[in-house]
Amino acid sequence: MTSGYLAIVKDGKIELLDSVSIPEGTKVFIIPILPEDNNTEERENWESFSLNNLNQCYVENEPEYILESIKEYNPNYESNIILTPIPQANGEIKNV
Repeated sequence: MTSGYLAIVKDGKIELLDSVSIPEGTKVFIIPILPEDNNTEERENWESFSLNNLNQCYVENEPEYILESIKEYNPNYESNIILTPIPQANGEIKNV
């Protein structure tokens, strides 16, 4: 399951505001929320709104979907995704 958590930067390190158990090596997606001195209430409302909606994108025990799990390719689907070749440890190139 993917969830959003608020954190702050202290002494160059990211610190979560609440105690959360995150396994070592877990990838995280960070969106900085730059402080604005003039409208704290509006900023807090947007933070709350964003986290609530992000948490609604996934249900409890949501499986991780990987490209290999796709059983049928949809040729009519158009996307603007650019595949980037990534060299693997075994020397092969994998498109992601």
